[in-house]
Amino acid sequence: MPGFYRKKRRKIGPSKNEEKVRRGQAAEAEVHAAGTLSTRFPSVRGVRVKITITSPQGVVLDETETLIGPQDPFQVEADCPGRCGSGHFDFAPQVGEALTRLEEEGAAETVCAEPHYGGGSEVCSCTARLAFAAEIAST
Repeated sequence: MPGFYRKKRRKIGPSKNEEKVRRGQAAEAEVHAAGTLSTRFPSVRGVRVKITITSPQGVVLDETETLIGPQDPFQVEADCPGRCGSGHFDFAPQVGEALTRLEEEGAAETVCAEPHYGGGSEVCSCTARLAFAAEIAST
């Protein structure tokens, strides 16, 4: 006597590959929307950005230093490596505001307010510190 087999349920929604393609397209669209450094700030030749992310206990979790050239997209952001798993730091508004005032150096700091991975009311509290130095063309 043959066994009882139920038909396999078909997954509703996009496949994993389609989701991956959409994420890639969204990231590409974000880069184009940010604009290049030279289009947003014509007098700025380059910006050196250093982002340091520390845990609430003061341990350095991540430290990056990048150079944004005139033709590079103007994105100053980092993902939170803390216990939240989904935190994101975006420093583009602060750096952009300083560059419009033609400041050559600056700093900013922000705290991750995402809740811990797995729920709970406690927040991540990782701190991201940014320091930048801009090279501005003399007029």
